[in-house]
Amino acid sequence: MKILLTSEELIKHMEDKGITFNLISRSGAKEFLENNNYYMKLASYRSNYKKRKTGKRAGQYIGLDFAYLRELSTIDMRLRYIIFQMALDIEHYMKVRFLKEIENNPEEDGYKIIQKFIAKDNNFKDLKKIQAHKASAYCKDLIDKYYPYFPAWVFVELISFGELAFLCNFYSDFYGVDIWDRILLNSVKDIRNACAHSNCLINNLVPGNNVAHQSVVNRVKQIKSISEASRDKKLSNKCIYDFVCLIYAYDEIVTSPVAKQKRYDELEELFENRMQRNKEWFENNKTITSSFSFVKKIIDAFAKK
Repeated sequence: MKILLTSEELIKHMEDKGITFNLISRSGAKEFLENNNYYMKLASYRSNYKKRKTGKRAGQYIGLDFAYLRELSTIDMRLRYIIFQMALDIEHYMKVRFLKEIENNPEEDGYKIIQKFIAKDNNFKDLKKIQAHKASAYCKDLIDKYYPYFPAWVFVELISFGELAFLCNFYSDFYGVDIWDRILLNSVKDIRNACAHSNCLINNLVPGNNVAHQSVVNRVKQIKSISEASRDKKLSNKCIYDFVCLIYAYDEIVTSPVAKQKRYDELEELFENRMQRNKEWFENNKTITSSFSFVKKIIDAFAKK
């Protein structure tokens, strides 16, 4: 059985991996690990750093201080909060638009599409999930009143973001209307769920094997300050790609200028102020600085609108 290491043992392990404690003392690192974060999560950000390949220090990280890991974890937390709020805004305006579509559809009464959706492929799992919500005081009355014949305006309040996206896609297919960009919504769902579960986002910014959809590539092409090489490289990273999709989905789905301005202001404050606080720590890390530059250009393109 693997025994959980103490904070002191974890610090020794980090030192063995080449992580220094020049900006934060070992005692300060110990306090942070015991009260603010845990090793598995904090250590994940080291994936943004290269290791020595040869010599006595082979396998150790290059130019990585504990303070850099702490800074990245703090920035990640701030970013997750904003992204989750943006996802909630998107979800709200998806519901508004979906219900408006039903209202303007003479073939639809708000019950028909839901029954068709539930019956599709004997898709009773949605009803089982809804039944499970009866334990919640916020949902119990709605479920008791309408189960199992839900109108659309009730059903959308009882399902998850992913199920809402599926429902909207089903409606589009059923009535032959094209109102949703499914590619964007798939990525919004992924990054929204990651934030909801407090998963790390920027713990690995290196180029990956994500295949960017052409519709997303075409959108980014319109930003002239982003080169083709930079675009292809950064969109191959799943987190960066999902964030870019979130930005485009937000611009297309959220109709409130006030909401948009608030979120763009929050993003700009994070990127222009908080992220700049210790920027000299990352000047020699091209993976981090180039990712920051790429995403900042995307944000600026919409903030200026």
